[in-house]
This record gives sequence, C-alpha cells and structure tokens, in this order.
Amino acid sequence: MPAEPRFEARKQADQTWTIFDRRTGQTAERSGLILAGLNKRAVLGLIHILEQIEDAPKLVH
Repeated sequence: MPAEPRFEARKQADQTWTIFDRRTGQTAERSGLILAGLNKRAVLGLIHILEQIEDAPKLVH
C-alpha cells in the first residue's frame, strides 16, 4: 500500500501557494528555501520533486 504523500499545497489568502510538510505541520523548507509565496504551476512541480527525493534510497557513507 503506497504511503501517504509527505507534502501538500495550500492556497493562501493572497492567491499564492505554500507547500506544507505533513510530518512537521510546518511550511516545507529545502536547502534553506522556504517554499511559500509560489504560483500553482511551481508548486505542482516542486511537490513531485520533493516526493521523489523523499522516496529515494538513502545511502550511508
């Protein structure tokens, strides 16, 4: 059974979109970038990328 997606998009009152991390309940952040104030097209692509990163095998060095 597939896991529930970690990230979700929410439309804000100012008509921009924010990506939220369901695990933390906070606005998602990646590489120091807060994923807020985005347009819908960017959000859809970013969520897809974030989910792929999350699902990627982790290597221990």
